[in-house]
Order: sequence, then C-alpha cells, then structure tokens
Amino acid sequence: MNGELQRMQLAVREAGLDAWLLYDFRGSNFLAWSMLNLPADTHSTRRWIVCIPSHGEPTKIVHRMEQYPLANIKAKQLIYDTHESWAEAVLSVASYGMTVAMEYSPMGALPVVSTVDAGTIELVRAGGAKVVSSADLLQQFTAVLSEEQIGTTSVTAGQLKASMMDAFRYVREHVLDDGEVSEYDVQQYLVKSLEGKGLAMDHAPIVAIGRNAANPHYFPSFADTSMIEKNMVVLIDAWAKANSPGAVYADLTMVGYTGVTVPTDVDASFKVIASARDAAIDLVKTRFASDTPVMGYEIDRVCRNVVENAGLGDAFIHRTGHNIHTEVHGPGANIDDFETHDTRKIARGTTFSIEPGVYFPSNLGLRTEIDVMIGHDGMVTIPSEPMQHSILPLLSDAWLG
Repeated sequence: MNGELQRMQLAVREAGLDAWLLYDFRGSNFLAWSMLNLPADTHSTRRWIVCIPSHGEPTKIVHRMEQYPLANIKAKQLIYDTHESWAEAVLSVASYGMTVAMEYSPMGALPVVSTVDAGTIELVRAGGAKVVSSADLLQQFTAVLSEEQIGTTSVTAGQLKASMMDAFRYVREHVLDDGEVSEYDVQQYLVKSLEGKGLAMDHAPIVAIGRNAANPHYFPSFADTSMIEKNMVVLIDAWAKANSPGAVYADLTMVGYTGVTVPTDVDASFKVIASARDAAIDLVKTRFASDTPVMGYEIDRVCRNVVENAGLGDAFIHRTGHNIHTEVHGPGANIDDFETHDTRKIARGTTFSIEPGVYFPSNLGLRTEIDVMIGHDGMVTIPSEPMQHSILPLLSDAWLG
C-alpha cells in the first residue's frame, strides 16, 4: 500500500467508518482522480472502484479489458466484465452492515462533493451497506495545503493587494487630469502589473463602476466597458497565484470612490459589510483558539446576521465565501448557509475567502473580500492585512501610502 492510501485508511479508521469507496466512470469523479493522482490524460472508459477499508488491504475493481488506468494503485485487484460481475464485485467490498463513505451529499446539499450517481449509491445500499458522505474526509486530501503552499500564497496576497492599490492610483491620476479611463483600461493595467510580478490568473480581474458592480460577476471587455468619471464607486476584484506548479490563489476585493469624500449612504453600506466580515473573522479566530470545530455555514450565518440586522439582507445575494486552492474556487468547505448549507468543518491547513457584499440593481454594488489562512497549528491569519474598513476616497490624499 502506498503512503497516500495509508493516510486515507487512517482517516477512514479515525472517522469510525468501515470503508471509503472511490468510484468513477469516464472521469465523473474528479475528486477521486485527484486523490489517486491519476494523470488527466488517462484513457478510462469503464467504471472502477478503489475500496479503502479501515483495516486490511485496499481493493480495486477494474474491467477485464481496461486494467491499466489503476495500474499504479497498489491494491488487491478484482476483475469484472459483465454487469452481473460488476454488481457482485461491488457488493463484495460493501457488504451487509458496513458503513461506507462515498462522494455523495444527502439531498444534493453540497453539489461540489456529489459526484457519484444515484444508481451506484442504490447498488451499494441494495447489499445492505449504509452510505454516508465523504465530504469531511475529502478535505484532508483535496483541500489541505502544504507549508510551502501556505507560505507562497501569503506572499501572493501581498503582491495582489499592492497591484490593486496601484490600479486605484492609476484611476486617481486619470480622473484628476480629466483624462479618459475605462474599466477595461484599468483591468488591463492590473493584468500587466500582476504578470510583471510573476503571477498568473485564470481570468482577467473585475473592474466595475457602481451600476456595473451591482452584478457580482460583471467583467469589462474591450467591446463592453464603461468610462470611469468623478463621483463614482469603483470596485476591483482580482485573484492570482504564483506562476508555478501547485501554487495557490489569493483572492481580494476592494472599493474606491472617485471623489474627495464618499457619500454618507454609500459609506454606511460599506461599513455594514466590513463589520459583517469582521464578525465572521472573529468567530473563526475564537473557535480555533479554543480548538472548537467551526463549520462553513456557521461563519456565513454570523456574517449574514450583521447584514440582515442592518436591514440590507435582501441585497446580500450570494454566499459569504469559498475555499481557495490551486483553483480559485477550491474543493474544501465553503462559507455558505445561503446557496447551500455547508456542514463541512473548516480544516487546518486551508484557506478561504470572506466576501460579503450588497447589490442594488442598476444602481450600486459593494463588496469587501479578504482571504483567511488556517495554519497547520490552528493559527488564523489574514495575509492581506490591514483590511479595508472604509471606501478609499481616490481624489483625496488621505488614503495614499
């Protein structure tokens, strides 16, 4: 048994389960592929299972004509060919009375971990086994970062914030000079700044004036952009990672205003979401300081309560945050009791965003976003500190560092 399978077996045992069944059909379970380190170009056309029991040797079930996809998995091999022999093999590793974990979420509550089809779950249950979700097990093998990754993404967060601040200065200079500058111009300025720091991104950043920022996923383009003028809210949301294998994203959002002072009502709305963000961070720090588990939905709820109590609940239209990994939306616990009810525990060695926002259609959108890093020792840090507590008055000298 290789080292990763040994770790997975230990996790199964510590969770009090009898086995973990990793099932796939034609790449349907990307989580299993990731954990088993199967190359993305592996030709796999038949269904397979790797069974990791709490004790004893793992078993892999493979088709007679397609044994090579799992050739590097050191485990006892069961071969099937007919549909009857497939069912027989599956029920031999998930027998009556066993409790087995699979990539499944009751009632589809967590779509990101629900990659096994209902029919396969029915087959396993037909033999008398109980199927439970592998959601928390998965995090240990898909979301936890190495010490090197944690260190690298902390540096990236600082670089990302510096480039965003430069982008706000770029806006300031053009507006003060009564020059023309568009959302797209600022976006491209920011892209060049990030690339100049050796950072990569999967998509160009969001740069949006108030009415466009009312759409949380608005992106300017060469053909579709708005001009930035005086007395406008300007929201910048950018994410990037080091341009190297295994690098992890940083993901931040900041807001400026092209005036000397920020309108009172706009400033008040921003302070609500900043307070909500801080309440969420306080909960995370308190729980980890006392070594008490905290789940994604709990953090969302604390954050959302602040916004709702301020009378802006209807304007907060998305979850509070998401896991971050080598993809900007990672496979770990999301900060969510809105779009989903995420009961996964926040794991040590992971990072996630907290990004409350309020959106008023065709008028204004505001969002604050920071990343929270949980060290392997449980230490909670915010790599991009100091955080934004009020909107930057871009035409004032007060915010310039």
